[in-house]
Amino acid sequence: MPHSLIPVFKESVSQATPPPEIQNLLAGKRKIVIVGDSITEAGKYPGGYVWLLQRYLNALYPDRKIEIVNAGIGGNKSTDMQARFQKDAIDQKPGLVMINVGVNDVWHAFVDFQKNQFYPQGNSPTGVPLAEYREKITQMVLAAKAAGIRVVLLSPTPIGENLDGPENRRLPEYIAAMRELALDNQCLFIDLNAPFREVIGTYQKHAGKTVNLLAADGVHPNPSGYQIMAFTILRGLGVPANDIENLEVKK
Repeated sequence: MPHSLIPVFKESVSQATPPPEIQNLLAGKRKIVIVGDSITEAGKYPGGYVWLLQRYLNALYPDRKIEIVNAGIGGNKSTDMQARFQKDAIDQKPGLVMINVGVNDVWHAFVDFQKNQFYPQGNSPTGVPLAEYREKITQMVLAAKAAGIRVVLLSPTPIGENLDGPENRRLPEYIAAMRELALDNQCLFIDLNAPFREVIGTYQKHAGKTVNLLAADGVHPNPSGYQIMAFTILRGLGVPANDIENLEVKK
């Protein structure tokens, strides 16, 4: 991850008034915890989506002084996140928790990384079945709500840039479950998968499918992929697109 990315914020943007959606979500909040896997863990570095969110929110709403805590751990699935949710999320006493989960739940069903074995049918025991995925997210959401913490669910991004591959054919079931959970529990759902698919699909239409665009290995985002994540999350929170577009990132 390059460390030369420096955000340049225009003065007019820093004075923007947040719309009602984000005012309601972040009013009185001083801390946000983002629970995730390696995509979130690496997102703390310059150019990563957590890094971008921290600086963008600081610039947009300087009087709020919102702290973002990165609680991403590489290789984590919903089962791992739920097991550490109390310690890594609730005990941090945030006003808001974002949960980005699902890539490893599905990916590990096709690849046992410890044995370096591929399962073309997606039946590896190292994956997490859909019902268990749903259960673990529900437990995290209910625990956060019981502690008075607002929840944002972030859908998993694609697993490789072969959009027709078996992992990406299964992933929509998990995204649909997350969306349904958000609706049932009055959480905010932000779809990070759709913009990735749109951008990758358009690129491949004109450039072929041999080169990854948003992630060097097809899974872990590069700066362009992280920018899409940050932009989509900010839009989901209610920040006007024009305000975000004026937050220039200088390399």
